[in-house]
Amino acid sequence: MSTSFGRSLLLDDGDLVVADGQLREVESVANLSQALTLRVLTPFGSDPFNTGYGLDIGRIFTGPNPLSVAKQLVQLNLVRTLGTDPRVRDVRQVVFDDAQDQDRRVWTVRVELDTVAGDPLTLLVDVGV
Repeated sequence: MSTSFGRSLLLDDGDLVVADGQLREVESVANLSQALTLRVLTPFGSDPFNTGYGLDIGRIFTGPNPLSVAKQLVQLNLVRTLGTDPRVRDVRQVVFDDAQDQDRRVWTVRVELDTVAGDPLTLLVDVGV
């Protein structure tokens, strides 16, 4: 059984991609990866048409949380955010790039997950305020 992960317009650093006068599209696993990355980069509640969409981390970085607690809260919110996509079966691991600890407001995070098709997918995203 083949699982479709949908189709969308291709984005490059938030901009639509145009080639030969046509908007480029993305499909399959590349579309899922793009969609999940957008979900993580969108502040929670900022989409007026889907107020439950996005990553809720604003208070984590602005509150008096020690580094270990802040990372745990980001991890929990990533699991919640990515797990709400119906194409994701399981979020297996969230790993922080510890070399990024000097700048506590932006962290590079690797998220390993399983799709509903059973395929592994790894996202590399910068999470911060």
